[in-house]
Amino acid sequence: MVAMAATTLLTSDQFLAMPEEFDKNGNELRQELICGDAVNMPPPSQTDAIIRSNVLEAFFPYLRANDALGLKALSRTAFVVSANSVFVPGVALLPLSRLNPGRQTYLQGAPDLAIEVMSPTDLEVHLRRKIGAYLDHGSKSVWVVYPDARSVMIYHTDSIREFKGDQHITDALLPGFSTPVAAFFDLT
Repeated sequence: MVAMAATTLLTSDQFLAMPEEFDKNGNELRQELICGDAVNMPPPSQTDAIIRSNVLEAFFPYLRANDALGLKALSRTAFVVSANSVFVPGVALLPLSRLNPGRQTYLQGAPDLAIEVMSPTDLEVHLRRKIGAYLDHGSKSVWVVYPDARSVMIYHTDSIREFKGDQHITDALLPGFSTPVAAFFDLT
């Protein structure tokens, strides 16, 4: 009988104290802590970067026109979501009041809105854990962008909605916001 090594779950503090790791070419290896498991993340692809840019471009006019909401859009920012989860969503929205540049390295707690752009190497089990952790620790909404299906799934604690093609994405968290799903996938 072969003994299986027990997996040691990490805390967020332990994970953040780990030294940076690099591949053979000197590129930093990205990791996220998903419910105690350090998970290697692939470097963002060109498609991922364009989609994140398109999402941000959709948010900027809305946020400027609705500055009373006091929200800020951030890309690729680390959030210590819980005692055992550290995520870097593709895009996040959060209240300006949560920003403390210079006083903290990482944002504490989940963003109000987390947007994850799926890549072919992402595992569904990791995605489900992340969605659950986001919603359990303060996110009001989690959007998952699927480039291959050209769709967006929006998760709330009590509902899941899918948007495709020419449908306009709306979210109660963002009153009056509406953008066609197809705008996220314009790769030109």
